[in-house]
Amino acid sequence: MRNSHNPGRPGSRRILLAAVVVAPLVFAAGWHAAPAWAQDAPDTLQFRLPEDTPDTLQFEPVPPTDDWNGPELEVETRERSERSWLQDPFHHSLLSHNRHVIYNDHGFSDFDGVLEYNRVDEVRLGFTTQAQGPWDYAPRFATEVSYTTGRKYWLYDVQLEQPLDRSNIFGIGAFMYRATDHLDLNQVNDFENSLALLFGKHDYRDYFERVGVDAYAAFRWPGVTTMSAHFRDDRYRTLPTIDVQSWVHNNRALRPNPAIDDGDIQAVAVRLERHASRTGGLYHWVEFETAGHGLGGDFEYQRGLADLRTVVRVSPGMRLTLRGVGGSALNGDLPAQREFTVGGVDGLRAHSFAEFRGDQVALGQAEYTIGFGEWRKGGIEVGGIHAMFFLDAGHAWTNPTNDWDPAHQKFAVDGGFGIGTDEDDLRIYFARNLQSPDSDFVISARLQRPF
Repeated sequence: MRNSHNPGRPGSRRILLAAVVVAPLVFAAGWHAAPAWAQDAPDTLQFRLPEDTPDTLQFEPVPPTDDWNGPELEVETRERSERSWLQDPFHHSLLSHNRHVIYNDHGFSDFDGVLEYNRVDEVRLGFTTQAQGPWDYAPRFATEVSYTTGRKYWLYDVQLEQPLDRSNIFGIGAFMYRATDHLDLNQVNDFENSLALLFGKHDYRDYFERVGVDAYAAFRWPGVTTMSAHFRDDRYRTLPTIDVQSWVHNNRALRPNPAIDDGDIQAVAVRLERHASRTGGLYHWVEFETAGHGLGGDFEYQRGLADLRTVVRVSPGMRLTLRGVGGSALNGDLPAQREFTVGGVDGLRAHSFAEFRGDQVALGQAEYTIGFGEWRKGGIEVGGIHAMFFLDAGHAWTNPTNDWDPAHQKFAVDGGFGIGTDEDDLRIYFARNLQSPDSDFVISARLQRPF
């Protein structure tokens, strides 16, 4: 993904320390694990009243998977606290709200590094920056430039966004990019995936090169949704697998990167989206896309995808997190790069990565979390623990008639339990295929919630 996390924040340093300490132990034990540090989520904040105040709900952000843009972060300033930038794509926006930016009466700026390790680029190294002027209607600019040691290519991503009103309700923008991209539902982020490859020789994404432009107009309804319309002109190319090295389990066979349908896609899309925030609610990503049909390009199809998530606070120490995904080709044949996959640490947690694939998908996930208080040492709070119980059910399949027919499919069902810290810096999951009585537990380590 092109969004890069800023490792200079205190919370990020805690996560990085946990990753360095825990990940070698997890993968050295031979676990089918994928530690994650979701780059698109901010540091977990817990809001507490004084000790003599009655129990109060503690609201925490619910992170999206490596490839969402994270919560809408309202930055506190004297004059601009009511302003928030439009959040654009699933995992393609440089103008993310979760960066540690300077945002005040003098505008803001941000500079961050890019470091990723995967099986098509090897090492991807670069930088990303974004800035906005201090005046009303000031445009916002962002760019990312990186170099891949395996392909010996320079990659770039440039985004410009222009507000059309003082409250940033309306905006227009455009991208230009040459990037290593991946499927929409591969939501393991850069940091998690790099650790999985370094310590376990697992890569939890399928890649392709994408070169093109995306022009969009957006309308933001604060607290409800952001609606945007896009015109995209993209050229896709298959990327070969590089036999990268792993620090642990280097003798494992590396899963090859599958081929896609090379060619040009010219498409228009309409999208509704709202990403996770600290106050609960329904988070969603709903997109309808039509390609060809007079627009040009090598492919002609219509495609819909909906990813809905919510958090239900049962009590101050208990919460129920729910996710539902549905997608389908509505007309024509989807090229491989627009198909859906299910399986692995970002879907069915007891199944292998992308075990199910097709032009239709249905996935449901539920996770019940119970908090067990805090640990204290010398009068100082040092953390607490959570217990998790979860259930995943889903399938991806192909229907040549384009009729979405989940009722006729046999869904895979996984369940299990886990334990984690109260700030979700570390989670250990034990997942089992509930339809196979003799199946073993699949153990995975995560550094944040999976959805």
